[in-house]
Amino acid sequence: MNAGLRADLHIHTREAEPFIRYSAREVIARAAREGYRVLSITNHDTLTFTTDLAAFARDHGIVLIPGIEVTVEGRHVLIYNADVEIDKITTFAGLRHYRTPEWLVVAPHPFFPSSYSLREKLWHEIELFDAIEFSHFYTPRVDFNRAAVKLARAVGLPLIGTSDSHLDEQFGTTFSLVDAEPGVESVLSAIKAGRVSVVSRPLSLTRCLSILARHKVGAGWERARTWLRPSPPSPQTIFTPR
Repeated sequence: MNAGLRADLHIHTREAEPFIRYSAREVIARAAREGYRVLSITNHDTLTFTTDLAAFARDHGIVLIPGIEVTVEGRHVLIYNADVEIDKITTFAGLRHYRTPEWLVVAPHPFFPSSYSLREKLWHEIELFDAIEFSHFYTPRVDFNRAAVKLARAVGLPLIGTSDSHLDEQFGTTFSLVDAEPGVESVLSAIKAGRVSVVSRPLSLTRCLSILARHKVGAGWERARTWLRPSPPSPQTIFTPR
């Protein structure tokens, strides 16, 4: 596939993680300037989506897909177009119960060496997933995507490329081209049908280490600020879904 809608379906923003420098509107505006047609803001356990934000994206020529990076039994799962409250899908049993054909369920960075990656759980729960993520975070020599690519081929699931952006420099490193009409249902259906390709380039080891260090420092600083607040507010802003 040589053409399609440029899409990034894994982006984090300041609304849920205050150490991130850009807001949802800022990343939408940037994406529009760089030729993107489809985005999803997938903050952790937080739906950053409103009709106003979707309208803002539409005014910039972008389809905004409701998305969340949900913590399911301690593992990260990307869920799009969900129509239930987050607290109902924090277990794999809950995901199995509430999941509908209108959802898209994706395994993010599944074989990265972290406690929140799916790893063996992806094999055990593979029937719940519609696609597997090809992450931006790899070098020519160190590439945890290889296992994801191998599994996707073995079980016949499509790969989607994403930036998993928390930093400005991550955005644009990896994205997808989706052969679909510009609309939520059309895009999700096309991905499920495999009409999607990954555009990516490996990062240098220096750049990977820089991204990792800046992310760790930013997240650690925000945790410290939260601990030091006399009466800490909720660390997340929950937006009203559609």
